Amino acid sequence: MAASMAGHEISKQSVSKQSLTNVLIFVILLSIVYIPANSKGPLDLMQHALPLTLVYCGIIALSELLFWLVTKQNKHFKILHVVQGAGLFVSSVLLFHAVAVLYGAPFTEATAETFHFALLLSTTSVLPACVFLGPHLNTWIRVFAHTNPDLGKESVVFITSIASVVGAWLGAFPIPLDWDRPWQVWPISCVLGTLIGYCTGLIVSAGHLYYKYTVLNKYKLT
Repeated sequence: MAASMAGHEISKQSVSKQSLTNVLIFVILLSIVYIPANSKGPLDLMQHALPLTLVYCGIIALSELLFWLVTKQNKHFKILHVVQGAGLFVSSVLLFHAVAVLYGAPFTEATAETFHFALLLSTTSVLPACVFLGPHLNTWIRVFAHTNPDLGKESVVFITSIASVVGAWLGAFPIPLDWDRPWQVWPISCVLGTLIGYCTGLIVSAGHLYYKYTVLNKYKLT
């Protein structure tokens, strides 16, 4: 890992842009999810779970794509890569839907709820990888299987993706408990877990960037 980071140059401007973007997405999601909680208004997740899940997906997807456009040096892209990325994303939605059913989500009931949850989880964990890693299998293997992302966008993708999946998994634990809370209705707790995991990943990856950048600068000076 150290060798990978040492061989990968990253500027202070890049670190600042990535970290600022992470914090901005975090603040927007926090404002939409937690400030109006239990307000019974249009932004109350307990009352409007499906449309709000689509809103979360839209905000995250738009933020990722805008950041990619702003920071991409070469503005050209291959149509084939777009098609392959879209195929990976759609496949991940179907896969997460199937996994959710296998782990106890209703099979014939609440299919829309399960699909929306799968869509959100794919948006937080797979879409960023499709955008910033591309459809290159070797890159995905290096980042996720070998846990060896370069410092920068790859490390942010790795941290936020893992945090989202872990958050979704932890969010399922309260569902069978006899607490009779409105957020225990499927899939609200998993949606919240996914968002909490993703937001945690944003903040952790921003801190990770600054820490590693500082360490690399000190290493160069010595």
